[in-house]
Amino acid sequence: MTVKFVILLLVFYLLFRFFKKAPPKLGGKQNRGSVQTSAKGEELVEDPLCHTYVPISNALKWEVDGKTLYFCSRQCLEKYKSAHEKT
Repeated sequence: MTVKFVILLLVFYLLFRFFKKAPPKLGGKQNRGSVQTSAKGEELVEDPLCHTYVPISNALKWEVDGKTLYFCSRQCLEKYKSAHEKT
């Protein structure tokens, strides 16, 4: 019984380590602070609402307090604006 428990713990630990280092689509962490590039070499920017990365040429821009924010879609831009106008 003890041997089975130890083996089970080892399997869970290995699965945890795998998914921790896995790409974001498989459940791994995504480094949100870094600048990424697309396959074409174009800079990717992060949508502050849904945290999707989009090429800077396709992103919608909005300036707030001298800072440029980039959005993946009109819906995300409008949701962000309405949420921050209330505060």
